[in-house]
Amino acid sequence: MLKLAAAAVIAGFVSMGGWAVVTVKDLPEYFVAGQQYTLEFQVRQHGRTLLSGLRPELVIAPPAAREVVMPAVARSAAGAYAVTFTAPAAGDVRLTIRSGFGNNELRLYPQTVVAAGGSRPALPARDRGQMLFVAKGCNTCHANSDLTDRPENQVITVGPELGGRHLAREYVIQKMKNPSSQVMPDLGLSDADVAALAVFLSGDRAAASGGRGRGSR
Repeated sequence: MLKLAAAAVIAGFVSMGGWAVVTVKDLPEYFVAGQQYTLEFQVRQHGRTLLSGLRPELVIAPPAAREVVMPAVARSAAGAYAVTFTAPAAGDVRLTIRSGFGNNELRLYPQTVVAAGGSRPALPARDRGQMLFVAKGCNTCHANSDLTDRPENQVITVGPELGGRHLAREYVIQKMKNPSSQVMPDLGLSDADVAALAVFLSGDRAAASGGRGRGSR
């Protein structure tokens, strides 16, 4: 029944007009100024159907500098695109992917750019999971009140609200690796990305702090 209801909701949105979900494949935790990066992503109509033949763009908004718009190129796989760019000067950079399908776009969390030759400690698992929840397009279909300073993206509430639910980590991992759903697609997530998302969605404080939960010394 739930699957039928979700399918009916999607059908309603189709009749109202198209929408798309952008999923970033491999998002670095940070960028190094002056280095080249290739950002790969997929575009799915209504969260399901991979869309080819689009003309997506990446908008780069560096700190205290003008925006730069870079065209993406199609990959051989259906609905897959890539854009190569040079990381700007050190600071927080804002990246927005314009899908090329209507006005649908994905604003990522601000990304850190470190100075040439520099590095940054790994993000806590919860913070990384929150970043990926947006970058993978999860927030397009699932509202989540646990997101901090959420980028202003379109939210089509096809799936359930996930904020404050503290889902079991094992359940989250199984669901993302094997969706077995007529609505939720298999995004081909890496084990590392799934693990970070599971920490964020489960509210696991111990895992989020590297095992130093309450009572740890």
